[in-house]
Amino acid sequence: MRLASLAGLNAAPVKLVKAAGKDVLLIERFDRMALASGWARKSMVSALTLFGLSDMTARYASYEEFAEIIRHRFTQPGETLKELFGRLVFNVLCGNTDDHARNHAAFWDGKELTLTPAYDICPQARTGNEATQAMLITGENRFSQLKTCLVAAHHFLLSRQAAVEVIERIETAIRGHWERVCEEAELSPVEKNYLWGRQFLNPFSSER
Repeated sequence: MRLASLAGLNAAPVKLVKAAGKDVLLIERFDRMALASGWARKSMVSALTLFGLSDMTARYASYEEFAEIIRHRFTQPGETLKELFGRLVFNVLCGNTDDHARNHAAFWDGKELTLTPAYDICPQARTGNEATQAMLITGENRFSQLKTCLVAAHHFLLSRQAAVEVIERIETAIRGHWERVCEEAELSPVEKNYLWGRQFLNPFSSER
């Protein structure tokens, strides 16, 4: 979550604290707003609902379809599509293959939709290199690879060069802020080595 934010993505703020001798991750609520009378909920809808799917049919959810919904129904569609593409790229590069349709959402004001901050970005354990995203990326392809993202770039109204620039920005941020974020998370050298090159920047993600 911290790396996503440092990579220029709109991710919910997080903070690691200790309570009763255990690590606790605090995530700032973005689905609440302060009123004079107290706190109120902000209306939200998950991407799963936008797709008209259920938990049983969630495997059919796709970034391609999400991008189409954004083009027609979201505020600031151009900026939103670029943000979503960045989140896809970050998920691929950090090993978050749990990017299912309930982990994407939008605010609803009664007329238009607005993408919420990114949340629940959690690199998943993997035994080998090959991996797939929870949501299809383009067509029937869900392979966790940058080349898949590039093939899908036009759905996000991005040229190949613009997509490459997003990828380079995010990869550079991951490499540049890795040590700092690991220190914040108080990872041991063993934990850092386990994550780097496996979940984060796994060779499979950049195969050509």
